[in-house]
Amino acid sequence: MLSRRIWLRLSVTFALLLAFSAAVYLGGRYLLQRGGVEDLNWSGLSLSADGLHIDSLNMRQRSAAGTLSLQSHSIGLAWRDFGFSLPFWQHLEIDRLSLDWQPAAESATPSTAATDLDLQQLSAPLAVLPLSLQVAQLDATLPCARRRCTATGDLSLLRGDDDHLRLQLNLDYQAQIVSGLLELQPAGDAFDLTLSLAVDQQPQITLHSKLQQVGDGMTWSGKLDAMRLTQAATLQNWLSAWTVPDDAQWPDAPGEVSLSGTWQLNLPRRELDVDNLLASSGQFDLQGNLPQPWPFPNLGQLQGQLAMAAHNEGQQWIASRLEADLQLTEPSGDWLQSLPPELRGESLHIEVQPDAALDNLRADLADRSLPLKVTAALRGATHLDLQGRLAVASAAPWAVQFADTRLNTSTAKVNQAGWQAGELTTNLNLAGYADGNAVELNLGQGSAIQTATLKGAELAAQRLQVALGGTALNLTLQDDALQGWQFKGPLNLSTTRLEQANLKPQGWHLQGQVTAADLAGTLRGKVTNDSELQLDLDASLDTKQTLQLKATLGELFLRSGNPLAKTLVQWPELLDLNSGRVNATANLTLAAGSNAPSVDLNLTGKGLGGIYDRSELSGLDTRLQFKLARQRFDLAIQELKIQQANPGLPIGPIEARGRYSASLASVDKGQLEVNLARTALMGGQVTLTPGQWDLAAGNQLFPIQVRGLELQQLFALYPAEGLAGSGTLDGDLPVRLGQKGIEVENGQIAARQPGGHLQFSSEKIKALGRSNPAMQLVTQSLEDFRFTTLSSSVDYDQHGKLRLAMRLEGQNPAIENGRPIHFNINLEEDIPNLLASLQLTDRVNEIITRRVQQRILQRNTAPKEP
Repeated sequence: MLSRRIWLRLSVTFALLLAFSAAVYLGGRYLLQRGGVEDLNWSGLSLSADGLHIDSLNMRQRSAAGTLSLQSHSIGLAWRDFGFSLPFWQHLEIDRLSLDWQPAAESATPSTAATDLDLQQLSAPLAVLPLSLQVAQLDATLPCARRRCTATGDLSLLRGDDDHLRLQLNLDYQAQIVSGLLELQPAGDAFDLTLSLAVDQQPQITLHSKLQQVGDGMTWSGKLDAMRLTQAATLQNWLSAWTVPDDAQWPDAPGEVSLSGTWQLNLPRRELDVDNLLASSGQFDLQGNLPQPWPFPNLGQLQGQLAMAAHNEGQQWIASRLEADLQLTEPSGDWLQSLPPELRGESLHIEVQPDAALDNLRADLADRSLPLKVTAALRGATHLDLQGRLAVASAAPWAVQFADTRLNTSTAKVNQAGWQAGELTTNLNLAGYADGNAVELNLGQGSAIQTATLKGAELAAQRLQVALGGTALNLTLQDDALQGWQFKGPLNLSTTRLEQANLKPQGWHLQGQVTAADLAGTLRGKVTNDSELQLDLDASLDTKQTLQLKATLGELFLRSGNPLAKTLVQWPELLDLNSGRVNATANLTLAAGSNAPSVDLNLTGKGLGGIYDRSELSGLDTRLQFKLARQRFDLAIQELKIQQANPGLPIGPIEARGRYSASLASVDKGQLEVNLARTALMGGQVTLTPGQWDLAAGNQLFPIQVRGLELQQLFALYPAEGLAGSGTLDGDLPVRLGQKGIEVENGQIAARQPGGHLQFSSEKIKALGRSNPAMQLVTQSLEDFRFTTLSSSVDYDQHGKLRLAMRLEGQNPAIENGRPIHFNINLEEDIPNLLASLQLTDRVNEIITRRVQQRILQRNTAPKEP
């Protein structure tokens, strides 16, 4: 039976509850409405010796932030002593609590300045929390990346008399329990916080953190321990369910991860924002280990170890340690598309280790460098290996100096900008410096780029090597963007075989000096090939991307060989020069965006000798100028002198000056201008009348004058037994050049007055006279014929047939007292065969003899025209 004292306390308590209920009923609605509570209902209110019990309580609160709905069942507010201290809900037990938070529609909210954090004021709200809270079943519906997500579990809270708070939340996730434990210990101007995370009672992450006010600032120290993170996959899946939309998902995480770190920061203000953290001083030390590949979005599978430490003494953060051993496989992300296909590797391995200090450090790195040894290996279509020693700036602004660095690459096949390279290798010895304003790169001796094959639209090369030892590359940066660059140093290029339409395949070599800056530059050097051709090269590219190239051929002595003939495809096959000297200069200009270069070539030859076709040449001097512009060329023969040409009979000296111009599309249909064309022949001279001819019109007439041709020299060359004579011939030959070739029609030739002398005596002619009385007078007359008139028409067809219709008037003193005798003689001669017969003597070159024999064979085997 209850004592009188207990009954008295219960009566007083009941009276107070009645008074409190009346106050709540009368003033509560007003207060609730001001607090945004739109609905508050409860049912099943009962009172017992253990405390207050409510069967259910529903509440909906609306504010500018959103709407919160609560539904709770079987609520117990227990009093474990019979004092009257407030609040009287020190011990709260809820069988089931459901909450639904619906945030308000997004609206522009004015930005507010950060406010100072007062840890003492943060302790005040803890006093109104119950001493214990138990929620047997918690259902929370909250906004997430998938619009609405629900978490289920249980919750317990314990608060000690010193406001030590212990909060544990257990969530059910796919038949596993994700547990979080929060312990908070306020101590005046300090907060100690411990956060632990476990999966199925297996500890995963522990975080110790302490905030303490120091004057106007704050200190923050802590320790993170996740060395036994064996349930990383479960935690990632749980987190992704709340943060990743339905149409996306994170890659599967590995089963084990380890992460640890410590930090001690001095914040200049009592604000927990990014700017304040960056302005803090102190130190931190972090390290992590991924023993299994872990997928990172837009990066790939990452595996390995990373450790870093830094300290800040009040001005800036200074790195004191950096170590890494990382392996990236199955790379992914949009950044891959910015790389050439050859560099999209399958794996990348990077190692970073401490190293001894570099020699000759830059002044700005002398007191703030972190010496490292770096090794990197890329595997895939390209094999890349990098080894080097670095001195990295340990504090801002960033900078790095590197030395003893070697970069080796190997790629089986590269396709870039219309070029295909096979077995491309790079071996570079590097040293240099880089910061936010500039990059300096020096390539040491032995640096080279090589490829087994290189093929483009108009060029192909084998065993191509570019030696870059001694060169330097400088880049100018602004806001980490490239503003300009400069490349300078020796450039040595060689190939064992170069193939180009205008060149005969062979090896080429270039040794020169190059200077380039911002897509403009110069190249000066010497080009040689396997045929011993040597050219001095001077090339420049201006800021308007106009290319100018000058090639100079020094004096070339042909007696030791003709490298031009062994180099140029267009070199006339039948031209063989074996003596004399040649020099030339060529200038090429190519404007930006143009495929048609301008070319200016000047060639000079002195004392040249050799063979052209079946003619032997000697004493050839020439000056030629060739110009090409806008798909048209102009060839100017400023000087052409040949001491002697011998196509079977000696001709010369020969002189010529002229010009020929045409379009590249129709080379043989141009304009010919002859200023001088003459040659000495058999004591006389043959001259082409100067003029201009349009070869596109066809059937062009070239008037040729013959003056002073000596019969004595002609008969000395003509292979006729017993024929001799004297006299001087003049004539005019209208040479026509048409589709059928060279023709002469109705040409005229005649002897000068007072005439001349003919002698034709041979045993064959005498026998013919004895056997034929009609020929008796002819043969006797020609044995000593003194002519006053010798004239003939001249016709020559495209087949080489020469026809002469001669009229001969004169006398033989021994016949009938020298009475006048007139002859009409028709002669026909095959000039090519005549010249061939003259050339097939022991006086001509062996090459000419071989060509003549080949030409005769071709003529004899060619089908006859009908």
